[in-house]
Amino acid sequence: MLDIEFVLKFLKKNKVEGEIFYQEKEKHSLTIYGGDVEKYQVSKEQGIGIRILKKNKQSFSYTTDIKNVEEAINKALAYVDYMPIDENWSLVEDLEAKDIKGYIEDPPMEERINTLKEIEKKIYSKDKRIKSIRNIVWEKICENNKIINTLNTFLEYNYQYQYVYTEISASDGNNERSGFEFDTGRTWYDLNFDNLVDKVVWKATSLLGAEQTLSRRTTILLPSDVASDFLELLSYMFIADNVQKNKSLLKGLINQRVASPVLSIIEDPTDERSLVPRAFDDEGVKTYKKYLIEDGILKEYLHNLYTANKERRNSTGNGVRLNFKSLPKIASFNMYIKPGIRTEREIISSVKNGIYIISLMGLHLADTVSGDFSLGIEGLQIRDGEFYKPLAEMTVAGNLKDLLNSISEVGSELYFKGNVASPIIKLEDVMVSGK
Repeated sequence: MLDIEFVLKFLKKNKVEGEIFYQEKEKHSLTIYGGDVEKYQVSKEQGIGIRILKKNKQSFSYTTDIKNVEEAINKALAYVDYMPIDENWSLVEDLEAKDIKGYIEDPPMEERINTLKEIEKKIYSKDKRIKSIRNIVWEKICENNKIINTLNTFLEYNYQYQYVYTEISASDGNNERSGFEFDTGRTWYDLNFDNLVDKVVWKATSLLGAEQTLSRRTTILLPSDVASDFLELLSYMFIADNVQKNKSLLKGLINQRVASPVLSIIEDPTDERSLVPRAFDDEGVKTYKKYLIEDGILKEYLHNLYTANKERRNSTGNGVRLNFKSLPKIASFNMYIKPGIRTEREIISSVKNGIYIISLMGLHLADTVSGDFSLGIEGLQIRDGEFYKPLAEMTVAGNLKDLLNSISEVGSELYFKGNVASPIIKLEDVMVSGK
């Protein structure tokens, strides 16, 4: 067990400001393959990260050996004098806060195993074109974290989330397609297994027999999961560190129109609908709801203490630690696109001729500095409000600025499956290249 008092006294004795990030993490993983348990594994990890500030210099060290934490502190002390001077490093002062949540216990192991086995059976029974299931995987992550520093700050928080996923393949005798789907929840009872089965079967079979379409400008729809991937790409442009280093398309555009008026992007870690609500970030700054884009107007970037100090402003509460082995970076805890009025079905029905995108390929290659992108797409052609035929081997290329301004409607249905979420998005007059 970590002796916090010893660490604090040791830091003060060395006349430095210091911060301790102590983490306990447990992961459960259950894999079903071919109707049997392929793997069940429980892993546990604990560790401590030590951050030291001395005369506007910062150093960092970490260890998994809690008994020898003094050695980790000495390593950080040995390096700090060699680090560059930077007056923007700081720690939160005089703060005590806890964010401790309770969770419903999982059902007995036998019930969990039987449920996952039943998923396999249901997938095969849904469609005779399903040929194989890679596996069914369930995982649970539990964390307990403490942040303590020499400036009288003591913070503690915990969280838990679970997810289940599968990947399957289908064939019509002429070609094969695969489908991947997942679902998340804070507890076992939040997971929607029936919806998982329906969606993964639909994804695997809907593109069988897909063909190229003629190049043209058309309406495209990004359903919730695809739109969420698109939003995750956009999220990097709101990171203040990227903005300050000229690595964001949105640099210098605060209070200017950067997107269609129908688009509003919100970052709200306090939203109880989110997978992991947070009352404060990993530096102790209180979190709050904020508009990044409101009605198409850029309103805010995301800051931690360091980037906020560089601009002599307050942090937005987005200092995030990946684990005890890393320093606080900047990230969103819960970013989403504000819902509109009409449902996905109503929006599809409104399209006379367009494409419903099932997969976007190459998102990670899009340039968030220039905004240029070229993406491979697959999906379903829409005719008179109904799915008409599957399409493949197409590309969409252009600039993110133009794409953001082409958004004509946002759907009403919003589901939180990760730290980014979006309803369906409708875009007009997009150039699609085919044959």
